[in-house]
Formats: sequence, structure tokens, C-alpha cells
Amino acid sequence: MFTSKKQLIDAMGVNPEIAAFFVDRKVPADNLYWKGRLLYVSRGTGYLFIPLYFDLMFKSGLPLASVLDDSFVRLAEDILHSAAQWEHTHIEREEHITTCRRLLEGRIHHVDLFDSLNTYFSQPTLSPLSNLGTASPALNRGDSLLYQLCSLPVDVDWKLMVSHWYSLVPSFLLMDDVMDLHADVEAGEENAIADFGEGKQGLMNAFAFLKKNFENIAQFNPVLATYFQQAFNSKMASPYIIELLKSEEYGA
Repeated sequence: MFTSKKQLIDAMGVNPEIAAFFVDRKVPADNLYWKGRLLYVSRGTGYLFIPLYFDLMFKSGLPLASVLDDSFVRLAEDILHSAAQWEHTHIEREEHITTCRRLLEGRIHHVDLFDSLNTYFSQPTLSPLSNLGTASPALNRGDSLLYQLCSLPVDVDWKLMVSHWYSLVPSFLLMDDVMDLHADVEAGEENAIADFGEGKQGLMNAFAFLKKNFENIAQFNPVLATYFQQAFNSKMASPYIIELLKSEEYGA
């Protein structure tokens, strides 16, 4: 489904220039992340988060010219291409991380973040380390894009951007996992709800996690926080969630 500039600006609080840049951007050629896609930004979580991610960098102090610098954007696209290769099992995680490091050659301004990411990704299971990671390994699956922040100008607060990342991206992933819970369980697929506890308590813990994230998002983008809250409320009112909360495993 098409995502318009107006939707990004009015409903999600994205800076107008950032919204226009990504909605109008051509799908990168030979990039597995966008394979089969005609639009750069669609309503799918994996694409909608991109302008929101760049917008949070802007709202965290990165000048607009740096946010929309073509080489900076292409760095993210190249990391996402490698991430898609990993997701589709074309390569192993170690090769993906090696690719991220190679893409940063000659561009590292934040050595401390680079070193922290290398240590973080050396773990067999991605667990919280310093200011990286959430307590749910399933919600850490997109964290390799944080390597892009190593190339930020030296006077930018990357720690603030990382903090905002962990409010934004896990919220998208977790809301998707709530709606996909039964399908993922039946298919034996990874689902973040399992990381929050068993049965109804796990669901309640996940909902509390989302509530806290929405509060954090409101500090840098109150319009987006409202968007997330409304999306969450809509999911909670869906027949699927209502029946889920009545079920023997997740009900009262």
C-alpha cells in the first residue's frame, strides 16, 4: 500500500523534507531488501520505519543536510541489503556483520560505538550490553543498522539516537509479533512475546513495554507517539486480540 508524504507528515510527525525525500526516492537497484518492490516506502513495517528512523536522527540533532546526504542514505541501504541476505539465509550473521564493518571503512567517527557494536554482535544471542539491545533477543533483529550511526559527525549525540531507536523499532516489531502470535507459534517461528513471559503475564509485560516506549517516543515526536497509541488501541479492539485474551492460555 502506498504511503504518502501527507501521511508521514500529518499522522507521524515526520519533517516534510524527509518525508518527500523518501517517498520520492527510487527503489535501489539490485538491493535484496527492496526486491520485488515498486515503492521505496510502503505500509509494511520494514519500509515505513525508514523515514521515521531518519527523522528521529534529525530530531536528535543531526542537521537536515546530513540526514539526507546521499552517501549516508546509501550506507543504510547497503546495510539493509546485507541484512536481507542474512534473513534469506544467503549468508551467515558473521558475514553480515563483517560486511557492515567493511562498509564503514574510512568513515568511522564514533569508535566507541563501533567497538560496542562489535562486542554486542559477538554474542551468540543478542542480549543487552551497555546501551545496546533490549531484553528480548527477537526485538534486536534489526540492530545491525546501528552501524550506520558510527559514521555520524563527531559532534552528534549518537547515544540519544540509539535510545530513540530502541523506542521506535522494537515497538513496530512487537506490535507485529502480537498480531502474528498464533501463526508464529504454529509455524515454529521466532516471536518476541515469548521473551516477556508465559501466557497472559507475557502479554501484559509486552503491553507495558509498548506503553513505556510510546511515552519515550512522545519526548521527541509526540505526533508519532499518538499514531502508535492509536494503532495499538486498534489492535486491542480487533477480534483476534479479543479472542486471544479470552483463550485458555492468554485469558484471565
